[in-house]
Amino acid sequence: MTTHIPSSPEGVRIRDLTEADIPAAQAVMMRSVTEDFGATYDPVVHADIDDITGWYVEPDGPFLLVAEDTITGAVIATCGIRGGALKEGLSPEHLVERYRNGRTGQLVRVYVLKEHRRRHIARALVQAVLDRARTEGHYDTIALHTYPHSPGALPFWQSLGCEVVEDDVNGTTRAIFFELPLTERTSL
Repeated sequence: MTTHIPSSPEGVRIRDLTEADIPAAQAVMMRSVTEDFGATYDPVVHADIDDITGWYVEPDGPFLLVAEDTITGAVIATCGIRGGALKEGLSPEHLVERYRNGRTGQLVRVYVLKEHRRRHIARALVQAVLDRARTEGHYDTIALHTYPHSPGALPFWQSLGCEVVEDDVNGTTRAIFFELPLTERTSL
């Protein structure tokens, strides 16, 4: 499926991930993980980055979009959706159960390289993912989580009308969990 976004930010084209994009998408994701979160590689947490094809290309439902700089052709941002089941032991148990039904999509890997931020790329990517998810009909609700130390993340998600379903900042995950309903067009 080709995703066309007429309202993409100037100089940016949002499109489906191609096989040729995988190394660049992985580089964007790992750079964001290490620079923005100060995290180190974890094969459990980052399994989807290691196997983008297995997580986002082959299954029915999940997908990954990229933002491409129209001048250089470089992949500068990513955003995807996958089945909403959370990893047991890494997420609050009641949310693991809540999302086990198969009708929740997990909005993931919303990363924009630092030098391309403040251009509304993340907003356009999220809108494109939500529009496609709505059209394809695999999910009723979109869930996501973020961390308070992620640059600009909390104000960004709140500006999109995301509803907090769990604030675990002082718990095991140190994350805040949000949901977005897909029953009507979410205007970002």
